[in-house]
Amino acid sequence: MNEEFAQKVLIVDDESHIRAFLRLVVGELGAVDVREAGDGPNAMLLYKHFEPDLVLLDVNLPGEDGLTILGKLRAFDPAARVVMMTAVASREMVEKCIAGGVLNYIRKDLPRAQLLPLLRETWAAAVAKQSP
Repeated sequence: MNEEFAQKVLIVDDESHIRAFLRLVVGELGAVDVREAGDGPNAMLLYKHFEPDLVLLDVNLPGEDGLTILGKLRAFDPAARVVMMTAVASREMVEKCIAGGVLNYIRKDLPRAQLLPLLRETWAAAVAKQSP
């Protein structure tokens, strides 16, 4: 992979305004195909058919939480690249998500100017880790 940022991104968040904000951010970073899901079941369906390069996954979702969906994603595709997004970060949740193999754990309420470089650096680190 030589692209500067993930080309295909799946955004999973139950709040439409957050999905819209993240869509703009990843578009600015270079994503060309962005899909959205508002809950876990739809996220899993989209992941299986869309095969995104990157998933931005909210921790707090209706029904199954983001940690549960993370486990399902990793069971389906152990190479899934997932960034957990949340407005509330507890140490325990961060540790569980990192143990689950996420690329990063980022607060989604960060200003755009801080979110852009964090996502760019996270993607670059994931790509570098995969390079021979």
